[in-house]
Amino acid sequence: MFDQATAVVAGLRTLMAELEPRCLSGDDAARLLGSFAEAERLAGVGKALMARRMEETSLHRRDGHRSAAELVASATGTSVGAAGRELETARRMEKLGPAGEAWRKGKLSAGQAAEIASAATADPSAEAGLLALAATKPLAELAERCRRVRAAADEAAGHEALHRSRYLRHWRGDDGAFRMDVRTTPEAGAAIVAGLAPFTEAAFAEARAAGRRAKPEAYAADALVAMARAAAVGESGGAPAATVQVRVDAAALTRGYVQGDETCEIPGIGPVPVAAARAVLGDAVVKLVLTKGVDAVSVVHLGRTVTAHQRSALELRDPTCVVEGCSVRQHLEIDHVDGWALTKVTTLDRLARLCRWHHHLKTYEGYRLQGRPGHWRWCGPEPSEEAGPAPPGELFAS
Repeated sequence: MFDQATAVVAGLRTLMAELEPRCLSGDDAARLLGSFAEAERLAGVGKALMARRMEETSLHRRDGHRSAAELVASATGTSVGAAGRELETARRMEKLGPAGEAWRKGKLSAGQAAEIASAATADPSAEAGLLALAATKPLAELAERCRRVRAAADEAAGHEALHRSRYLRHWRGDDGAFRMDVRTTPEAGAAIVAGLAPFTEAAFAEARAAGRRAKPEAYAADALVAMARAAAVGESGGAPAATVQVRVDAAALTRGYVQGDETCEIPGIGPVPVAAARAVLGDAVVKLVLTKGVDAVSVVHLGRTVTAHQRSALELRDPTCVVEGCSVRQHLEIDHVDGWALTKVTTLDRLARLCRWHHHLKTYEGYRLQGRPGHWRWCGPEPSEEAGPAPPGELFAS
Protein backbone atom coordinates (compact mmCIF):
# COMPACT_ATOMS: atom_id res chain seq x y z
CA MET A 1 0.00 0.00 0.00
CA PHE A 2 2.77 2.40 0.95
CA ASP A 3 4.74 1.49 -2.20
CA GLN A 4 1.66 2.09 -4.38
CA ALA A 5 1.03 5.51 -2.89
CA THR A 6 4.71 6.44 -3.22
CA ALA A 7 4.76 5.33 -6.86
CA VAL A 8 1.64 7.36 -7.68
CA VAL A 9 3.10 10.50 -6.12
CA ALA A 10 6.42 9.96 -7.87
CA GLY A 11 4.68 9.53 -11.21
CA LEU A 12 2.68 12.70 -10.70
CA ARG A 13 5.81 14.59 -9.71
CA THR A 14 7.54 13.46 -12.91
CA LEU A 15 4.49 14.42 -14.99
CA MET A 16 4.41 17.92 -13.54
CA ALA A 17 8.14 18.41 -14.16
CA GLU A 18 7.69 17.50 -17.84
CA LEU A 19 4.34 19.21 -18.43
CA GLU A 20 4.40 22.02 -21.02
CA PRO A 21 0.88 23.54 -21.05
CA ARG A 22 1.59 25.78 -24.06
CA CYS A 23 2.25 22.70 -26.19
CA LEU A 24 -1.31 21.46 -25.66
CA SER A 25 -4.43 22.31 -27.61
CA GLY A 26 -7.43 23.66 -25.74
CA ASP A 27 -9.21 20.29 -26.03
CA ASP A 28 -6.18 18.43 -24.68
CA ALA A 29 -5.94 20.89 -21.78
CA ALA A 30 -9.62 20.26 -20.98
CA ARG A 31 -9.04 16.49 -20.92
CA LEU A 32 -6.06 16.83 -18.63
CA LEU A 33 -8.01 19.20 -16.39
CA GLY A 34 -10.56 16.45 -15.88
CA SER A 35 -7.84 13.95 -14.99
CA PHE A 36 -6.18 16.31 -12.53
CA ALA A 37 -9.55 17.12 -10.95
CA GLU A 38 -10.24 13.41 -10.41
CA ALA A 39 -6.77 12.93 -8.95
CA GLU A 40 -7.39 15.87 -6.61
CA ARG A 41 -10.70 14.39 -5.44
CA LEU A 42 -9.18 10.97 -4.81
CA ALA A 43 -6.22 12.48 -2.98
CA GLY A 44 -8.62 14.50 -0.85
CA VAL A 45 -10.51 11.34 0.10
CA GLY A 46 -7.29 9.59 1.02
CA LYS A 47 -6.19 12.54 3.14
CA ALA A 48 -9.55 12.67 4.93
CA LEU A 49 -9.53 8.91 5.62
CA MET A 50 -6.01 9.05 7.04
CA ALA A 51 -6.93 12.07 9.17
CA ARG A 52 -9.92 10.15 10.50
CA ARG A 53 -7.72 7.18 11.39
CA MET A 54 -5.26 9.46 13.17
CA GLU A 55 -8.20 10.81 15.16
CA GLU A 56 -9.41 7.30 16.03
CA THR A 57 -5.99 6.31 17.35
CA SER A 58 -5.61 9.59 19.34
CA LEU A 59 -2.27 10.21 17.66
CA HIS A 60 -2.58 13.93 18.35
CA ARG A 61 -2.25 13.36 22.10
CA ARG A 62 1.10 11.68 21.70
CA ASP A 63 2.46 14.68 19.83
CA GLY A 64 0.97 17.24 22.23
CA HIS A 65 -1.72 18.62 19.91
CA ARG A 66 -5.04 19.70 21.35
CA SER A 67 -7.07 17.93 18.68
CA ALA A 68 -6.76 15.72 15.64
CA ALA A 69 -7.72 18.71 13.48
CA GLU A 70 -4.76 20.66 14.85
CA LEU A 71 -2.40 17.77 14.06
CA VAL A 72 -3.78 17.40 10.52
CA ALA A 73 -3.53 21.15 9.93
CA SER A 74 0.09 21.12 11.08
CA ALA A 75 0.93 18.14 8.85
CA THR A 76 -0.81 19.44 5.71
CA GLY A 77 -0.32 23.19 5.94
CA THR A 78 -4.05 23.94 6.11
CA SER A 79 -6.08 25.76 8.74
CA VAL A 80 -7.47 24.00 11.79
CA GLY A 81 -10.98 24.92 10.62
CA ALA A 82 -10.46 23.32 7.20
CA ALA A 83 -8.98 20.19 8.77
CA GLY A 84 -11.93 20.00 11.17
CA ARG A 85 -14.39 20.18 8.27
CA GLU A 86 -12.55 17.36 6.46
CA LEU A 87 -12.72 15.21 9.58
CA GLU A 88 -16.41 15.91 10.04
CA THR A 89 -17.12 14.92 6.43
CA ALA A 90 -15.17 11.68 6.90
CA ARG A 91 -17.11 10.85 10.09
CA ARG A 92 -20.44 11.43 8.37
CA MET A 93 -19.49 9.53 5.22
CA GLU A 94 -18.77 6.44 7.34
CA LYS A 95 -22.50 6.21 8.08
CA LEU A 96 -23.78 6.85 4.54
CA GLY A 97 -24.36 4.33 1.78
CA PRO A 98 -24.28 5.38 -1.90
CA ALA A 99 -22.87 8.82 -1.09
CA GLY A 100 -20.03 7.31 0.89
CA GLU A 101 -19.20 4.95 -1.99
CA ALA A 102 -19.28 7.79 -4.53
CA TRP A 103 -17.01 9.87 -2.31
CA ARG A 104 -14.40 7.09 -1.98
CA LYS A 105 -14.44 6.59 -5.76
CA GLY A 106 -13.58 10.26 -6.32
CA LYS A 107 -16.93 11.20 -7.85
CA LEU A 108 -17.56 14.04 -5.40
CA SER A 109 -15.55 17.20 -4.85
CA ALA A 110 -14.70 18.23 -1.31
CA GLY A 111 -17.46 20.84 -1.40
CA GLN A 112 -20.06 18.41 -2.73
CA ALA A 113 -19.08 15.76 -0.18
CA ALA A 114 -19.32 18.18 2.75
CA GLU A 115 -22.77 19.42 1.69
CA ILE A 116 -24.22 15.96 1.01
CA ALA A 117 -22.75 14.44 4.17
CA SER A 118 -24.23 17.19 6.32
CA ALA A 119 -27.69 17.11 4.74
CA ALA A 120 -27.96 13.32 4.43
CA THR A 121 -26.99 12.97 8.09
CA ALA A 122 -29.90 15.25 9.00
CA ASP A 123 -32.30 13.47 6.63
CA PRO A 124 -31.09 10.05 5.35
CA SER A 125 -34.02 9.81 2.92
CA ALA A 126 -32.56 12.72 0.91
CA GLU A 127 -29.23 10.99 0.21
CA ALA A 128 -30.05 9.48 -3.20
CA GLY A 129 -31.66 12.66 -4.51
CA LEU A 130 -28.74 14.83 -3.43
CA LEU A 131 -26.27 12.44 -5.02
CA ALA A 132 -28.17 12.62 -8.32
CA LEU A 133 -28.28 16.42 -8.11
CA ALA A 134 -24.51 16.58 -7.56
CA ALA A 135 -23.95 14.72 -10.84
CA THR A 136 -25.82 17.27 -12.96
CA LYS A 137 -25.95 20.63 -11.19
CA PRO A 138 -23.36 23.19 -10.01
CA LEU A 139 -22.22 23.26 -6.40
CA ALA A 140 -24.24 26.40 -5.63
CA GLU A 141 -27.51 24.68 -6.54
CA LEU A 142 -26.56 21.55 -4.58
CA ALA A 143 -25.64 23.65 -1.54
CA GLU A 144 -28.98 25.45 -1.66
CA ARG A 145 -30.88 22.16 -1.80
CA CYS A 146 -28.82 20.80 1.10
CA ARG A 147 -29.64 23.88 3.16
CA ARG A 148 -33.33 23.21 2.56
CA VAL A 149 -32.96 19.58 3.61
CA ARG A 150 -31.18 20.54 6.82
CA ALA A 151 -33.70 23.26 7.59
CA ALA A 152 -36.69 20.97 7.02
CA ALA A 153 -35.15 18.17 9.12
CA ASP A 154 -35.16 20.19 12.31
CA GLU A 155 -36.47 23.64 11.55
CA ALA A 156 -37.11 25.07 15.01
CA ALA A 157 -34.10 23.61 16.81
CA GLY A 158 -31.77 24.40 13.93
CA HIS A 159 -32.90 27.99 13.71
CA GLU A 160 -32.59 28.52 17.44
CA ALA A 161 -29.08 27.05 17.34
CA LEU A 162 -28.15 29.51 14.61
CA HIS A 163 -29.52 32.36 16.66
CA ARG A 164 -27.60 31.29 19.76
CA SER A 165 -24.37 31.08 17.77
CA ARG A 166 -24.69 34.59 16.29
CA TYR A 167 -21.72 36.93 16.54
CA LEU A 168 -20.00 39.93 15.00
CA ARG A 169 -16.24 40.06 15.34
CA HIS A 170 -13.75 42.58 14.03
CA TRP A 171 -10.00 42.79 14.17
CA ARG A 172 -6.96 44.41 12.56
CA GLY A 173 -5.37 42.37 9.77
CA ASP A 174 -1.65 41.81 9.33
CA ASP A 175 -1.57 44.55 6.68
CA GLY A 176 -3.44 47.00 8.92
CA ALA A 177 -6.82 46.50 7.26
CA PHE A 178 -10.05 46.48 9.24
CA ARG A 179 -11.55 42.97 9.11
CA MET A 180 -15.01 41.78 10.10
CA ASP A 181 -16.83 38.44 10.34
CA VAL A 182 -20.56 38.06 11.02
CA ARG A 183 -22.66 34.99 11.78
CA THR A 184 -26.42 35.25 12.22
CA THR A 185 -29.73 33.73 11.10
CA PRO A 186 -30.74 33.77 7.41
CA GLU A 187 -33.57 36.28 7.88
CA ALA A 188 -31.32 38.63 9.83
CA GLY A 189 -28.71 38.31 7.09
CA ALA A 190 -31.35 39.06 4.47
CA ALA A 191 -32.29 42.24 6.30
CA ILE A 192 -28.62 43.29 6.29
CA VAL A 193 -28.20 42.52 2.58
CA ALA A 194 -31.44 44.32 1.71
CA GLY A 195 -30.38 47.33 3.77
CA LEU A 196 -27.05 47.45 1.96
CA ALA A 197 -28.57 47.20 -1.53
CA PRO A 198 -29.61 50.85 -2.05
CA PHE A 199 -26.30 52.10 -0.64
CA THR A 200 -24.42 49.71 -2.95
CA GLU A 201 -26.33 51.00 -5.97
CA ALA A 202 -25.60 54.57 -4.91
CA ALA A 203 -21.87 53.81 -4.53
CA PHE A 204 -21.80 52.18 -7.98
CA ALA A 205 -23.65 55.10 -9.60
CA GLU A 206 -21.32 57.64 -7.99
CA ALA A 207 -18.21 55.74 -9.13
CA ARG A 208 -19.53 55.33 -12.68
CA ALA A 209 -20.33 59.05 -12.92
CA ALA A 210 -16.77 59.83 -11.84
CA GLY A 211 -15.30 57.34 -14.33
CA ARG A 212 -14.01 54.98 -11.64
CA ARG A 213 -14.18 51.19 -11.87
CA ALA A 214 -14.01 48.68 -9.03
CA LYS A 215 -15.16 45.18 -8.17
CA PRO A 216 -18.74 44.69 -6.85
CA GLU A 217 -17.43 43.75 -3.41
CA ALA A 218 -15.62 47.08 -3.24
CA TYR A 219 -18.90 48.94 -3.75
CA ALA A 220 -20.48 46.71 -1.08
CA ALA A 221 -17.73 47.75 1.36
CA ASP A 222 -18.38 51.42 0.53
CA ALA A 223 -22.10 50.76 1.09
CA LEU A 224 -21.50 49.32 4.56
CA VAL A 225 -19.62 52.47 5.57
CA ALA A 226 -22.34 54.69 4.09
CA MET A 227 -25.07 52.75 5.88
CA ALA A 228 -23.23 53.01 9.21
CA ARG A 229 -22.71 56.75 8.77
CA ALA A 230 -26.36 57.25 7.86
CA ALA A 231 -27.42 55.34 10.98
CA ALA A 232 -25.07 57.43 13.11
CA VAL A 233 -26.76 60.68 12.04
CA GLY A 234 -30.25 59.14 12.12
CA GLU A 235 -31.08 59.41 8.45
CA SER A 236 -31.05 57.21 5.37
CA GLY A 237 -29.20 59.60 3.10
CA GLY A 238 -32.03 59.43 0.59
CA ALA A 239 -31.75 55.66 0.16
CA PRO A 240 -35.05 53.83 -0.39
CA ALA A 241 -36.43 51.50 2.23
CA ALA A 242 -34.90 48.05 2.37
CA THR A 243 -36.92 45.35 0.63
CA VAL A 244 -36.83 41.70 1.61
CA GLN A 245 -38.56 39.12 -0.58
CA VAL A 246 -39.93 36.02 1.13
CA ARG A 247 -41.20 33.01 -0.79
CA VAL A 248 -43.57 30.77 1.13
CA ASP A 249 -46.11 28.16 0.11
CA ALA A 250 -49.61 29.31 1.03
CA ALA A 251 -50.35 26.06 2.86
CA ALA A 252 -47.21 26.42 4.97
CA LEU A 253 -48.05 30.02 5.85
CA THR A 254 -51.49 28.95 7.04
CA ARG A 255 -50.18 25.93 8.93
CA GLY A 256 -47.16 27.68 10.47
CA TYR A 257 -44.49 25.28 9.24
CA VAL A 258 -43.39 23.54 6.03
CA GLN A 259 -44.07 19.95 5.04
CA GLY A 260 -42.67 17.80 2.25
CA ASP A 261 -41.48 19.90 -0.69
CA GLU A 262 -43.05 23.12 0.56
CA THR A 263 -40.81 26.15 0.80
CA CYS A 264 -40.34 29.09 3.10
CA GLU A 265 -37.20 30.90 2.06
CA ILE A 266 -35.57 34.21 1.30
CA PRO A 267 -34.29 33.89 -2.29
CA GLY A 268 -30.52 34.15 -2.40
CA ILE A 269 -30.25 33.69 1.38
CA GLY A 270 -31.86 30.34 2.19
CA PRO A 271 -34.66 28.65 4.14
CA VAL A 272 -36.21 30.32 7.18
CA PRO A 273 -38.91 29.11 9.59
CA VAL A 274 -42.40 30.35 8.78
CA ALA A 275 -42.52 31.99 12.20
CA ALA A 276 -39.35 33.93 11.43
CA ALA A 277 -40.76 35.06 8.10
CA ARG A 278 -43.82 36.36 9.94
CA ALA A 279 -42.17 38.02 12.90
CA VAL A 280 -38.60 39.10 12.30
CA LEU A 281 -38.94 41.16 9.12
CA GLY A 282 -41.33 43.74 10.51
CA ASP A 283 -39.07 46.76 9.99
CA ALA A 284 -38.37 46.09 6.31
CA VAL A 285 -40.64 46.34 3.31
CA VAL A 286 -41.59 42.70 2.73
CA LYS A 287 -42.61 41.21 -0.61
CA LEU A 288 -44.52 38.09 0.39
CA VAL A 289 -44.84 35.83 -2.64
CA LEU A 290 -47.40 33.06 -2.08
CA THR A 291 -46.82 29.99 -4.21
CA LYS A 292 -48.29 26.59 -4.79
CA GLY A 293 -45.38 24.33 -5.66
CA VAL A 294 -43.47 25.99 -8.50
CA ASP A 295 -46.51 27.58 -10.18
CA ALA A 296 -46.54 31.30 -10.96
CA VAL A 297 -49.34 33.32 -12.58
CA SER A 298 -48.37 34.84 -15.91
CA VAL A 299 -48.95 38.58 -16.18
CA VAL A 300 -49.28 39.97 -19.71
CA HIS A 301 -49.24 43.56 -20.90
CA LEU A 302 -48.59 45.32 -24.19
CA GLY A 303 -45.66 47.47 -23.15
CA ARG A 304 -41.95 46.67 -23.25
CA THR A 305 -41.30 47.61 -19.62
CA VAL A 306 -41.51 44.77 -17.13
CA THR A 307 -44.19 45.44 -14.52
CA ALA A 308 -43.53 45.38 -10.78
CA HIS A 309 -45.61 42.20 -10.45
CA GLN A 310 -43.65 40.50 -13.21
CA ARG A 311 -40.35 41.61 -11.70
CA SER A 312 -41.27 40.11 -8.32
CA ALA A 313 -42.36 36.86 -9.97
CA LEU A 314 -39.12 36.72 -11.98
CA GLU A 315 -37.00 37.26 -8.87
CA LEU A 316 -38.80 34.34 -7.32
CA ARG A 317 -38.69 32.06 -10.36
CA ASP A 318 -35.15 32.86 -11.55
CA PRO A 319 -32.95 33.44 -8.47
CA THR A 320 -29.85 32.80 -10.59
CA CYS A 321 -28.94 33.20 -14.26
CA VAL A 322 -31.12 30.69 -16.15
CA VAL A 323 -28.25 29.35 -18.26
CA GLU A 324 -27.49 25.84 -17.01
CA GLY A 325 -24.28 25.74 -15.00
CA CYS A 326 -24.23 29.49 -14.30
CA SER A 327 -24.80 30.31 -10.63
CA VAL A 328 -24.50 34.12 -10.79
CA ARG A 329 -27.06 35.81 -8.51
CA GLN A 330 -26.01 39.45 -8.49
CA HIS A 331 -26.88 42.14 -11.06
CA LEU A 332 -29.08 39.86 -13.18
CA GLU A 333 -30.71 41.44 -16.22
CA ILE A 334 -34.21 40.71 -17.56
CA ASP A 335 -34.29 39.43 -21.13
CA HIS A 336 -37.20 39.29 -23.57
CA VAL A 337 -36.53 35.76 -24.84
CA ASP A 338 -38.22 36.24 -28.21
CA GLY A 339 -37.40 39.92 -28.61
CA TRP A 340 -40.06 42.51 -27.82
CA ALA A 341 -39.67 44.10 -31.25
CA LEU A 342 -41.05 40.89 -32.78
CA THR A 343 -43.84 40.04 -30.33
CA LYS A 344 -44.92 43.48 -29.03
CA VAL A 345 -46.05 41.87 -25.76
CA THR A 346 -44.34 41.23 -22.43
CA THR A 347 -45.38 37.94 -20.83
CA LEU A 348 -43.87 36.31 -17.78
CA ASP A 349 -43.28 32.96 -19.49
CA ARG A 350 -41.20 34.67 -22.22
CA LEU A 351 -38.99 36.60 -19.81
CA ALA A 352 -35.83 35.26 -18.20
CA ARG A 353 -33.09 36.60 -15.95
CA LEU A 354 -29.54 36.40 -17.30
CA CYS A 355 -26.19 37.47 -15.93
CA ARG A 356 -24.53 40.33 -17.78
CA TRP A 357 -22.18 38.02 -19.71
CA HIS A 358 -24.87 35.68 -21.01
CA HIS A 359 -27.19 38.63 -21.76
CA HIS A 360 -24.37 40.16 -23.84
CA LEU A 361 -23.88 36.89 -25.75
CA LYS A 362 -27.59 36.62 -26.47
CA THR A 363 -27.95 40.26 -27.52
CA TYR A 364 -24.82 40.70 -29.63
CA GLU A 365 -23.22 37.32 -30.36
CA GLY A 366 -26.15 35.29 -31.70
CA TYR A 367 -26.70 32.97 -28.72
CA ARG A 368 -30.29 31.92 -28.03
CA LEU A 369 -32.58 30.70 -25.25
CA GLN A 370 -35.00 27.97 -26.25
CA GLY A 371 -37.64 26.12 -24.27
CA ARG A 372 -39.63 27.44 -21.35
CA PRO A 373 -39.17 28.48 -17.72
CA GLY A 374 -37.50 25.72 -15.73
CA HIS A 375 -36.45 23.98 -18.95
CA TRP A 376 -34.39 26.58 -20.82
CA ARG A 377 -31.73 25.44 -23.30
CA TRP A 378 -28.77 27.69 -24.11
CA CYS A 379 -27.90 27.38 -27.78
CA GLY A 380 -24.98 28.68 -29.77
CA PRO A 381 -25.24 30.99 -32.80
CA GLU A 382 -26.89 29.58 -35.89
CA PRO A 383 -24.23 28.95 -38.56
CA SER A 384 -24.24 31.08 -41.68
CA GLU A 385 -24.42 29.41 -45.09
CA GLU A 386 -20.83 30.46 -45.78
CA ALA A 387 -19.61 28.95 -42.52
CA GLY A 388 -21.00 25.47 -43.20
CA PRO A 389 -22.54 23.20 -40.61
CA ALA A 390 -21.99 23.93 -36.94
CA PRO A 391 -19.59 21.70 -35.04
CA PRO A 392 -21.10 19.28 -32.50
CA GLY A 393 -21.73 20.62 -29.04
CA GLU A 394 -24.35 23.30 -29.55
CA LEU A 395 -24.94 23.99 -25.89
CA PHE A 396 -22.82 26.64 -24.26
CA ALA A 397 -21.60 25.86 -20.74
CA SER A 398 -20.71 28.85 -18.66
